[in-house]
Amino acid sequence: MGDALIAEVRTAGRARSPRVSVIVPTYGHERWLGATARAVLDQDLPGEIQLIVCDDASPDATAAVMESVLAETESSVCPGPRSVTYLRLSRNSGPATARNAGLDRATGEFIAFTDSDCTPSRGWLRTALDAFAAGTGIVQGRTYASETRVPLFEHHIDIGSLDGTFATANVVYRREALAGARFDPRLWSPSWTMEDSELAWRVLETGWSARYAEEAVVLHRVIRLTPRAWLAWPIRFRVFPRLVSRHPGFKRHLLMGVWMKPLHLWFDLAVAGTLLALWWPPALVLVLPYVLEFARTRGIRGRFPPAKIAAHLAWDAVSFVTLAAFSLRYRVAVL
Repeated sequence: MGDALIAEVRTAGRARSPRVSVIVPTYGHERWLGATARAVLDQDLPGEIQLIVCDDASPDATAAVMESVLAETESSVCPGPRSVTYLRLSRNSGPATARNAGLDRATGEFIAFTDSDCTPSRGWLRTALDAFAAGTGIVQGRTYASETRVPLFEHHIDIGSLDGTFATANVVYRREALAGARFDPRLWSPSWTMEDSELAWRVLETGWSARYAEEAVVLHRVIRLTPRAWLAWPIRFRVFPRLVSRHPGFKRHLLMGVWMKPLHLWFDLAVAGTLLALWWPPALVLVLPYVLEFARTRGIRGRFPPAKIAAHLAWDAVSFVTLAAFSLRYRVAVL
């Protein structure tokens, strides 16, 4: 990406030979960005850290937040050698373009990514880098909600294993593994995204391996959604058949190479059992695994349990239809 898209570049602090560069794209997150930036600067990792915040032409007070972060960094309140670079893009172009702008200026041996609606734990980078071994190109960390009580209509990223998505909320690359690779801006839109997963699989297909670091924790903000937006969220799952069509290796992260999660398998069986029961009533037994898994994983306590059950059933139905339709489109089976 050329510098024609860069409207402003400001740098503060000292990190001439950073061990790790941390890239944070942001858009409209003035209320959270300061906490994200300060959490990166407060890492307990020995050595130098380079923080690069890429502002995707935010319409809010993001620039003022970064003014404060830059001033604090210049005043040497950070625990070690740190530098902060603030890039402001001249027009909103999506997180892939913003991250690529950061990659163009990253000089660390390792390159980490998180987002401005995330807060890394203090040991995030140290434990992630400890997980690298010979041949390891990518380390994915543990990500979960920043709140213990989560409302029904919300979104947050929850990653508790090496799941193959390599979400940029919490991932670290070896610079050598990236080898100049960049995110593809064409693989992002406001309603779906796969540019982060697709970059990781391109790296893995060159021979590098990936590892999971349980202690490399990032907290993801709980984003409140309207009921309509929440119900439409599973439409984003259409990216997974497309990802498998491009990178078949992702199938090994699916249950039996087909299902996204156990609940998806049980829902599909429940649908099949319900339809078969029209001719053979004993087929209703196929609904039982879904009922048991639903009761185990879904929070329906509190007010209006029937409404919550109906909402989750609708969510699962949207997920099923989306995955089935796009599996047909891309001629792969991802359910």
